[in-house]
Amino acid sequence: MSEDLEPGMAQRRELLRRAAWLLGGAISAPAALAFLQGCSRGEAPKVKRHAPMVLNAEEMTAVATMADIMIPKTDTAGALDADVPQFIDDALAALYTKADQDRFKAGIAEFGAPTLDSVKQAIEAALAADHDPKPFILVMRELTLLGYFSSRVGITDNMEYVPVPTAFHGCVPLSQMKKHVYWE
Repeated sequence: MSEDLEPGMAQRRELLRRAAWLLGGAISAPAALAFLQGCSRGEAPKVKRHAPMVLNAEEMTAVATMADIMIPKTDTAGALDADVPQFIDDALAALYTKADQDRFKAGIAEFGAPTLDSVKQAIEAALAADHDPKPFILVMRELTLLGYFSSRVGITDNMEYVPVPTAFHGCVPLSQMKKHVYWE
């Protein structure tokens, strides 16, 4: 095709083609390098824990104790392995109003030293009665469950986790599942 063109036009097209190659290489080389570095098998970045935003140290200890009572570590990870107390503090800071944060903190103070029996009795009593607003122990239970089952540890240890799903099989007998998830 370049034989049909004038000599000046052929040189111009060749010059533009080479400039495009050079410019494309200059732009895509850093992008390709960044992409390849992102795929390296180096160490995962360390996540720095930050100081509590809503709860103080004593309240964080009480929340950690209650979360550990609700989801203890057994042959699977527990609430503390999933950083549930930090999740609760983050959720309080990001999602709850100042009045709700104060109500949650007051609930911690009223609850006292949590034990298995006191947590169990408080949950049963709160579920048996109608309350508006929701009692502290039920908010604590909801945040604990949400924090645990939305964490990587909670999903991979306790649920049938398929990282790359293929076909959906809606009616699979529990006997064929690797992990049994029972919802009550």
